[in-house]
Amino acid sequence: MSSPLFIVIVIASILLVARVIVQVNFRKRDSELSEKISEILSDRSKKSDDCQGKEFHSDIKEKCSVSDIKDVFENKFQGKIVSASQKRNFIVAYSDIYDLACLFVKRSNKLRITPSEKIVQFIYDFECIHSLVEEHNEKVIGNLLNIYKDFFDTCLKYPLDRQQRRSIVSEEDNCLVVSSAGSGKTSSIIGKVKYLIEKKGIAPQKILLISYTNKAASELTERLDIAGLRGYTFHKLAIDLIGRNTDIKPSICDNTDALFVTIYQELLEDAAFKKNVIEYFIDCQSQEADWEQRKNEKREQLAEQKKPRMKALLPDMDGKPVYVRSEQEQKICFVLSSLGVRFRYEEPYE
Repeated sequence: MSSPLFIVIVIASILLVARVIVQVNFRKRDSELSEKISEILSDRSKKSDDCQGKEFHSDIKEKCSVSDIKDVFENKFQGKIVSASQKRNFIVAYSDIYDLACLFVKRSNKLRITPSEKIVQFIYDFECIHSLVEEHNEKVIGNLLNIYKDFFDTCLKYPLDRQQRRSIVSEEDNCLVVSSAGSGKTSSIIGKVKYLIEKKGIAPQKILLISYTNKAASELTERLDIAGLRGYTFHKLAIDLIGRNTDIKPSICDNTDALFVTIYQELLEDAAFKKNVIEYFIDCQSQEADWEQRKNEKREQLAEQKKPRMKALLPDMDGKPVYVRSEQEQKICFVLSSLGVRFRYEEPYE
């Protein structure tokens, strides 16, 4: 065998052996990463209330085997909505392993080796976690609306509409209901309270009803008519809490302006505070003047835009449409155009 051919065979053999070693090492790391992903997924699923506790049955235990993030949602939140904060917790919990998986896939692409389906699926699910949560929540909401259909039909004097029902079954950290006056926002609150008490088993004493006005707070209390539950305004709640913890209900100041002036004068005895106040008001006055001027200009512009306008039948001398303020002006424009008089409407003086 010739020397060059022998060298080529040796080099090829070395490369082949190196390739095999790399593949073996890669598969080992692939297996380790896949196992780590499975452990994290299982750990997140086991922290579910459905997968632990005294009422933990064997049939539920079998369901708590997970293979991907979607399974975690199905097991950890069986029949429950995933809130925004819970979703954020999931993202934080999986971020580190996701970064490792992405780095691993990047290296595997350079080596032209296909990573395991477990790793690829995990990356895909993590990047689609928002849509997975939305899909899960829509499914849960749909089931809840079907299960409690009779309740929502009869909990008030009239059936609640679908939007009201969705806001009631929502278990988000915050739920903002935006609607016009008289469209059923108060009814939604009453339905929510009844739903929490009658269907979710929440004690009335653990529900806090707050409104901005005494009238609204009284209306909530009267319409619910549930022992141990009442509506508060922010101020009434604060007064009651202070009184309960100090055994003395605070008195309400009759003249808050005088109180603020007194506090302000006491603070002025501090030289540093006085210096800062003087500097603030010097700058504030000049800024306020500019702000007031801009505000007035904007107000005039808005007032001008809100004035009713009528379109003249013919354009002005530049061919632009003319918008006037009255029928008389509309007639004048028509006459001027008909007589061949060239004009512009309300052109500013030079």
